Amino acid sequence: MAPMISLYTLLAREVSLEEAAKLAADAGFDAVDIRMREDGIHITPDISDAEACRIRWMVEDMGLHVSGLTTYWEVGKVDRTAANAEIAGIAAALDTAAALDAGFVRISSADYDRAYDYEVCRAAFRDQLMRVAEMAAEYGIIITPEQHGGRYVSSAGQCLDMLRGLEHPNLGLVFDPGNAVSEGFERPWVQVRMLGRWIKNVHVKNRMTAAGEIGQHARLGGGNVRVDEGVLEWNEIADELVAVGYDGYLTAEDFAEFGSLAEKFAWNAQFLRGLASRWE
Repeated sequence: MAPMISLYTLLAREVSLEEAAKLAADAGFDAVDIRMREDGIHITPDISDAEACRIRWMVEDMGLHVSGLTTYWEVGKVDRTAANAEIAGIAAALDTAAALDAGFVRISSADYDRAYDYEVCRAAFRDQLMRVAEMAAEYGIIITPEQHGGRYVSSAGQCLDMLRGLEHPNLGLVFDPGNAVSEGFERPWVQVRMLGRWIKNVHVKNRMTAAGEIGQHARLGGGNVRVDEGVLEWNEIADELVAVGYDGYLTAEDFAEFGSLAEKFAWNAQFLRGLASRWE
């Protein structure tokens, strides 16, 4: 079955959540992935369940649904007080996600604390990740740390080291090969083979290398470019996702600047539909 396509609302940071959802619906998306952060783009962590339900109904009235809730709570802090505060934030986000009827909650992994050995940081991440996966299971929601530069889970190799041996039906990964470009990365199709069993959401964007040469693996990433123009060959990535049985969302996270929001989202929706057709 072809995956559904979703829009990450941060791409519409200039407008309200209602306007972002309308733009997504008009462009032909199936869902929205709603951003939660203290800055209010697009909802804040102190949102009430009643307001979350109102947002769910608003989105559904537009013919969409909420695919996920993107938060910035972290797992992997070694300091116990700091770690418990982050886990409490994730617990509250799970309540909100349930009210939104979202299928997954995106979280972040902590950055490395140089005061501690790598294995100490790794153990903290893995222990806390399993704790929040158990919490997510109570809601039937999948908890998904995102592959992201400067974190415990940046390259596919680091992701694999952090996740290997962790088996839980409510634990997954946001696969984002565009983020990995900024630190150097394994070939994208290899990343899919390495991480396929954990991939529950895919962020679709592209990057240019620092040198500006398409196809060169760079240590320092260049700028965001349109999805069809950068280092990543998305048709190849899609074919590997098909091969490993992926059936989650393709989520637009294209930070390249071109056209109006309406034009950009329509272009992205068409591009993602093209990728999704490779499942047929």
